[in-house]
Amino acid sequence: GILIGIITHIGHLGHFFLPVLAAYGAILWKIRGATIGDIIFGLKVVRVDGQPSEWVTVIVRALACFFSLICVGLGFIWIALDREKQGWHDKIAGTVVVRHPKGTSLV
Repeated sequence: GILIGIITHIGHLGHFFLPVLAAYGAILWKIRGATIGDIIFGLKVVRVDGQPSEWVTVIVRALACFFSLICVGLGFIWIALDREKQGWHDKIAGTVVVRHPKGTSLV
C-alpha cells in the first residue's frame, strides 16, 4: 500500500490509488503468487483446490480485499479467528495464504 501510495502521489494519480492498488495485487498474485510484501515475509497466495490462480480468482480476491477492509477491517481480523487462517477475501475468492518453504525463492 505504501509503495502504491508513493507511486500514485509522484505521478499525481492520487485519485487512482484504489484501482492501482487492486491491479498491483491482482497482477503480482497472478504472475508470482505474491506481492512484494508477501515475498519479504515468505508468503504465497494459492487456490484452495491446488489449481493455478486464474485472472478471475486474483481479481475477485483483490476486490474482495476492499470488502474485508471497509467492514472496519474485520475481514482481515477474521484470519486470526479462522481455523483455515482465511480472511473474508480468501473465502470469497477460494484462496489461502501459505508460508513458502525456506530456501526457495519467490522471485
